[in-house]
Amino acid sequence: MFGHLETREQRISSSPQIANIVHPSILSLTLKISTYRIVGSTARCKAMLFAFKDVIASYTTPEGTSLTRNLTSHLSHQIEYLKTGRPLSISMGNTIRWLKQRISLIPIDMPDLEAKNILCEQIDQFISEKIDYSDKVITQMASKHINNGSKILTYGHSEVLKQTFKYCAIEANKNFEIVIVDSKPLFEGKKLAKELSNIPNIKCHYALINSLSSVLENSDVDTVFLGAHSMLSNGRLYSRVGTALIAMSANNKNIPVLVCCESIKFSDKVQLDSVTLNELGDGDDLVNTKPFVKNGFNLEQYLKTLELEKSAKDQQQKSNNKQNKKQQQNKQKENANKEMENDSTLSNWKEITKLNILNILYDLTPPEYIQKIITEVGALPPSSVPVILREYKASA
Repeated sequence: MFGHLETREQRISSSPQIANIVHPSILSLTLKISTYRIVGSTARCKAMLFAFKDVIASYTTPEGTSLTRNLTSHLSHQIEYLKTGRPLSISMGNTIRWLKQRISLIPIDMPDLEAKNILCEQIDQFISEKIDYSDKVITQMASKHINNGSKILTYGHSEVLKQTFKYCAIEANKNFEIVIVDSKPLFEGKKLAKELSNIPNIKCHYALINSLSSVLENSDVDTVFLGAHSMLSNGRLYSRVGTALIAMSANNKNIPVLVCCESIKFSDKVQLDSVTLNELGDGDDLVNTKPFVKNGFNLEQYLKTLELEKSAKDQQQKSNNKQNKKQQQNKQKENANKEMENDSTLSNWKEITKLNILNILYDLTPPEYIQKIITEVGALPPSSVPVILREYKASA
């Protein structure tokens, strides 16, 4: 069913061997993105623009050509390599189209140094206006939906939502509770929970998505705030897998669902399901090859008592059977290692031909489960996404 989606190994094998012309900043960024050190469409887009600034600053136009024509193809090689880490997000694709358009508008007779300075200034301005300023406007608009005593539920980690919650607690001095729902394998919500738990006005609760029904039943949530990877032109929300479950469950409880999304993430694509287009993560991320065993308090105390008794006996017999003890310890370690290998559930899943581990990263939320989309151009229903797209293209 998902066989048409590329795995990371297929992306790497199908990409051309262009590493010799790839800028070091792009190499570093690709590694960080592929290992999930940089997560989130906004963070990835911002990091890509900073890397592009380094590429442009070190670029030299070959003889017999112009910067306007050659720099676009040079950037295309960098982008092709960047795709081997992870597929480009919608915001990254929109940004790349904007940058190539700006390059095409540079006069042919303009000196390279001046042209590169102009492009770097335009990139800084783009980051300031389309990302940083947009987040500030969204933060102020979204804060109006949070009052003293409110109980908020959010999913995973979103940079604009983190700024919103901090603004409400610190700037607006509001006291409220927040329930952070998280999921495997990235556990992005841990980062949000750690940062918000240090703020006095916010009382944090952390739960996994498998307990969502209990959380919604017993926590009296007022509003659900969700981040977005992209908003499609048919009003559907494309975001991290599990978002649709959150929105549908909240709608079933008559809890309003608000989505905070910058206009740079809006796409003119139309999707009806999350099967046709999606991203596959590494199957090993879902398989816990090291068994996780946690003992209870009483069992821990009993094991400590046994260890103390055993150490006392060992000290008495230490002078008599030192060599025998070492042999026994080695045997115990070997047996323990064998047991660990046997208990590693699905550690050899790649060798099982009839088993496929499916790690889907995104899902699609229908517009009827979303009450409002908060953007820098206003708070609008999902049906108004095409209007925002027209405004975004007009201002680009």
